[in-house]
Amino acid sequence: MSDKEKQIKGQAMGHNGIINYEIDIDNDKVEDLKILKHSETSGIFNQVIDKLKQNIISQQSFDVDAVSGATVMTQAILDSAKKAVESEHIDLTPMVNQKIKHQTTRLKTDVVVIGGGEAGLVAASRALSLGQQVILVEKNGYLGGATILNGSNVTGTGSKVSEKIFGKQIDSQDSPAKLVNDVAVECKNTNIPQLTNLMANNIGPAIDFISEFAGLSYQKAQTQTPEHSVERQIELPTASSYEFIQKVSKAFEAKGGKIILGARVEGLTFNRKGQVNGLTAEADNETIKIKANSIVLAAGGYGANKQMRGPESKGIDYYGPMTSTGDSYIFNEDLNLKTHHLDWYKIYPHGVEVQPGIAKLTTYASKKATDMGAIYINSNGKRIVNESDVYTKFRDAILAQSDKIAYLLMDERTWKQVYKLLVLHDFTENEIKKFFADQKNRPVFVKGLLDEVAKKAGINVANLESTVNSYQDFAKKGVDSEFGRSQEYLHEYEGDTYYLIEQCARFATTLGGYSVNSKTLELINKQNEVVANYFGAGEIIGGANGHDSMPSMMNTWGISSGYVAGLSASQNANQHKAEGTDDKKITAIVGTNASKSYNRQLLNAMKDLFDSEVDFEICEIKNIPLFNEDLLNDEPLAVKELANKIEESDGVVIAVPEYDHAIPASLKSAIEWLSCAEHPFKEKPIMIVGTSLGIQGTVRAQINLRQILDAPGVDASVMPGHEFMLPQAPVQFNDENRLMDASSEDFLKQCFNNFMTYIESLKIKDRSVNAS
Repeated sequence: MSDKEKQIKGQAMGHNGIINYEIDIDNDKVEDLKILKHSETSGIFNQVIDKLKQNIISQQSFDVDAVSGATVMTQAILDSAKKAVESEHIDLTPMVNQKIKHQTTRLKTDVVVIGGGEAGLVAASRALSLGQQVILVEKNGYLGGATILNGSNVTGTGSKVSEKIFGKQIDSQDSPAKLVNDVAVECKNTNIPQLTNLMANNIGPAIDFISEFAGLSYQKAQTQTPEHSVERQIELPTASSYEFIQKVSKAFEAKGGKIILGARVEGLTFNRKGQVNGLTAEADNETIKIKANSIVLAAGGYGANKQMRGPESKGIDYYGPMTSTGDSYIFNEDLNLKTHHLDWYKIYPHGVEVQPGIAKLTTYASKKATDMGAIYINSNGKRIVNESDVYTKFRDAILAQSDKIAYLLMDERTWKQVYKLLVLHDFTENEIKKFFADQKNRPVFVKGLLDEVAKKAGINVANLESTVNSYQDFAKKGVDSEFGRSQEYLHEYEGDTYYLIEQCARFATTLGGYSVNSKTLELINKQNEVVANYFGAGEIIGGANGHDSMPSMMNTWGISSGYVAGLSASQNANQHKAEGTDDKKITAIVGTNASKSYNRQLLNAMKDLFDSEVDFEICEIKNIPLFNEDLLNDEPLAVKELANKIEESDGVVIAVPEYDHAIPASLKSAIEWLSCAEHPFKEKPIMIVGTSLGIQGTVRAQINLRQILDAPGVDASVMPGHEFMLPQAPVQFNDENRLMDASSEDFLKQCFNNFMTYIESLKIKDRSVNAS
């Protein structure tokens, strides 16, 4: 290594613990950022760290933006790395980047999907496979949503994939009807039967579809939980949902789909009938407007939004993504959508509180412990549940305790297996060591002789000893006379060393949400009317699993509902294509050849306001040469192109500056071309607008333009009695070319609405004349 080369090691405190990294410096330049060790959620970390590294290297600075959705983790790395480099007296030279001006990007597509979790990706992939153009918008800087924290386990009922794994299924083994019945039993019939049927009957085709689409190789899940009456649970080789998200998103983009990350949906757009026809999203220095025939809402739940959570969630730890904030309940507010059971949560009994109110799941480790003979006790040292029973019994037993906490008691041979699974699933070795070392705070992790663990955990010693003695007797006899635990899981404790770890109820997903048409998954409003062009999928829709869901069923609902929503959105888009758009096409002409023009800004403001209602295209005249009658036989291409656009449009908006009490010569010249070489203005509806530096707002120019447009050879149909004149142009627009004065904007909307009515009245008049 040369004197100019350095390797600087550092640490940052991430969301889940310490992140160890190394920065490679050569000649006072950052060459690489290497992560040596971390305990973050891999599915999120793997997606964001490369993006962060590229930004650091390209800008040669640690003063770059953190990655949205992973702000705590990425900002911690940036702050720590900056200090580490400065402490080595290395003077980086940041790349000089010009300030990026805010821009508006407008896109059109057949289907747009809001949310990049499991349901959104499946919906987008399904629509894409049916021949639609599809854009997926995700507010975070990574994909996965709440799914990224789950395992990949899902039911394969009715799929060819499961037939290969379990053999040919007959009704006595598995069927959609049997799955429906299991769901109803688990949730005590609180489910919506129509949605449960939709889920059960579509998960098979959905698994087959997504497996082929993305090259997924499902296998039998290691754990077949007792809530399912038959073996039907399958998972990916890694057992991780990250594999699902990674492979499906890669296939989606490879087949032509478009993914936009870091774009937070702020509102929906509507056509002139008031129907949803797109969205507006905000990204870094960019407003993104997408028009679509169909919109699929797969934005996830609201578990991280304490204001939205009901009383049922009090005292229950949250372990889901902190980005599950229920944004859609804000941007959908004007639609008056119907909701139900917003106080329903999928509560699991297997969790460890790692921060106040925040938990990590221990499902796999806890299940392994009870399979090997561990028991659940409360703070009083009493056993509380049949440890081989279904998860809901665990949940109800823990929630019935006054402190909503239970403890899992095991021997050393069991702890060794539990430890391996904890480290495999989201815990670190150092983290667990700290739990054992800290006896004053939660979570409770203790080991030692039986009376020692009881004292350390604050548990009644005599009761605990009595409980263990009773259980040992049950295990010897093979009969649990207290709770009826299956003999298969009655194993005696071995040795004198015991391990006691906390177990608390926790949730990540919400089970209530928006109501939908149970066949098409179209969202409905409070009047039970279908909201045209708008579909839902995944956690955002409540009801298929009722007030509880068996293991694997959240993934089952996400994949099956995404599959159905993608199909419905595609069919809806095809219907729009067959019927043709009824959006009016408006050609807007900048009435000057000047490179800087407030009237161009005015048209951009109008496009921003009205582009969701109409097809609003701004056209320039600066490439049209001065009119010369000698050149009529050699008509300029720019004239022909503008004439065609006017001819094909339903109406024309002309933004006119005022030069010497009249219109600019360039606009007069363009109209001369368009009234001599071409005649596209004939009987074409025209709206005149204008803005000027002074207080009269182009009043004389607009009068002048009306006279010209009425001339023989032009014969335009100028909208009478409505003039939009905007004075003092320099103070009227912000940096995004939007009007800053609300009253001016309202008046412009009124004028434009009148123009739409005027266009319709001319069409009605024309049809009447033709009919007579």
